[in-house]
Amino acid sequence: MYFAVSTEKHSMRLLFITQKIHANDDDLAFTILWVKEFITQGIEVEVICLEKGAFDGSFPVHSLGKEEGAGKFTRLLRFLKLITTLKYDTVFVHMNPQYFTYGGWWWFLRGIPTYLWYTHYTMTPHLFLAGLFAKRLFAATAQSLPQYESNPKKVVLGHGIDTEFWGVLSDRGRDPYQLLSVHRLSRSKRFEIVIETLALLGAKYTVTVYGRPIDPAYFEELKDLVHTRALEGRVHFKGPVPMHELPAIYSRYRLMINMASETIDKTMLEALFLGVYPVTTPRNAHAIGLTTYPADESPKTLAQFIESKQWDTMSPSEGRSLVANKHSLTHLVQEMIKHMTL
Repeated sequence: MYFAVSTEKHSMRLLFITQKIHANDDDLAFTILWVKEFITQGIEVEVICLEKGAFDGSFPVHSLGKEEGAGKFTRLLRFLKLITTLKYDTVFVHMNPQYFTYGGWWWFLRGIPTYLWYTHYTMTPHLFLAGLFAKRLFAATAQSLPQYESNPKKVVLGHGIDTEFWGVLSDRGRDPYQLLSVHRLSRSKRFEIVIETLALLGAKYTVTVYGRPIDPAYFEELKDLVHTRALEGRVHFKGPVPMHELPAIYSRYRLMINMASETIDKTMLEALFLGVYPVTTPRNAHAIGLTTYPADESPKTLAQFIESKQWDTMSPSEGRSLVANKHSLTHLVQEMIKHMTL
């Protein structure tokens, strides 16, 4: 039985295209929550994904077969067959502009409106075509899609955090000297700044990072830097964890540090909703809605900010309210549906 619709019904049949449907994935499990929110708000949804894993079967999903070992040509043929035979009147592409290269021509010829969600900043040929074909380009923050800053197609909507999924705020004690990071280990996340910051903090401070190493060479550089700064006992690489384990992890910490510069990682908002204060760049802090943050991105300034406990001026409950009011999934999907039905 498919996911029940409990709110006003919209006359829209949405084709939702994404990379993966997998409840235990360490990076993209949240996509299932997005689809369910569209359905809850009255949208009829079918999903095309590159790869399908653990899933409760609550809505129709058509996999291109990567999990079965299907090659690129086979996946392309499956994609073309699906987009030309499924019944839908609107297309939403999540984070994968290449599908506009493969299918944009068909949707254009059929007069089907298309929309892209994208939170990165690098221009590619796929993104260029998406910019031509898509009716709207949705982004979480102004840092995303800078090439379209003056283009009316770009719409900044904030992130979408499923406040129901992330649960209640724990009142357990939290050690402010244990720092947390949750993100992929890639150069864009600039984890070397976190390591250099830790080297300037007292010996009682540690940092634990949960995330998949994406760039092996960069990961080796990080481990070498940890050794050079004699921080082996204070930096803990835990690797990736499935999304359903994160609430328990967040509830153990009071401070998260994240120096990604191109957009705000949704993990900062998940953590803030559960009482963890994100120490991040001034631009990211502004996008989140924080009123207290480091003056710049240097390790010295970050270390001084952490030790001064300026971040403690925002209580865990205030941080939770900020996310609920500004970055909830319900609000995000409502806004996207408004743009899709204009």
